[in-house]
Amino acid sequence: MAGLASAIRRKTTEYATVPLKNPRRFRRVMWAGVALVCLAGAVTGWMVWDDSYSHDSAVLDNVLMSNHGRTLTTPIAWADCEDRPRLEAHESAQGITLVMKEKRPSMQGANDSCGVTHEGLASASLDSPVGDRKITDSVTGSRIIPFDDTHFPYPRYLPSGFALTGKVIAVSKIGNAPPIRGDKPTWTYTYQWNPGEGEQAGALSITADAGETTPTQGTPMSFSGHAGRLEKTSDLSWTAVWTQNGYTITVWTDDPSMTDAEFLRITQSMRN
Repeated sequence: MAGLASAIRRKTTEYATVPLKNPRRFRRVMWAGVALVCLAGAVTGWMVWDDSYSHDSAVLDNVLMSNHGRTLTTPIAWADCEDRPRLEAHESAQGITLVMKEKRPSMQGANDSCGVTHEGLASASLDSPVGDRKITDSVTGSRIIPFDDTHFPYPRYLPSGFALTGKVIAVSKIGNAPPIRGDKPTWTYTYQWNPGEGEQAGALSITADAGETTPTQGTPMSFSGHAGRLEKTSDLSWTAVWTQNGYTITVWTDDPSMTDAEFLRITQSMRN
């Protein structure tokens, strides 16, 4: 900004010493000077108006590694007054660091709310597959162990009207508690019935956690040959938990439109 002001002063001095022998040339020079002054005013005004600031934040939630190993994805949330956060990856032959790029009003506190909260997913592409490289958070220095998408038990059946959504709506994520990334790879996919209808839309979530944890609540049941338990926690809510291939699978729904038979059909259709 100081350089622009200096340039304007130099040009103004030049214009003041232009002889009046050529009025047409003088008018052109004067118009150029006016344009420079307007540009300086616009830049100054933008700097005064844009009172937001950008900062780096830690990756708080779980991370998914795509099946080709070149895309990393994590859930994000942002308010109306903020820009949508961006996930950036910086890689070398030895490792990969991840950071969330956020932007919010400078007068807004980190915990202040400003409008409706939005949820979605942010992804970063890599130049080469992750392979054996270690992934760390550039802000905290903590290690990030991504969930390998090739191990996710996608359902082969979903009721009509259900579609994958960027939100994470799961039995373990209900409430306003901030996300906490565990030390084991975990990932949740959420499906909604007729997305866009707000609170009227039902939800179905499927979570896969690395490590087999034997469920203890609910009625014993077999899910595609895997021992587990089925629990009905309310008139609208079902939870099924079982272990398979080194993972604990949790399927949860809270949907007034889903029948018991449909929920059981989903749990029996999961990919092994």
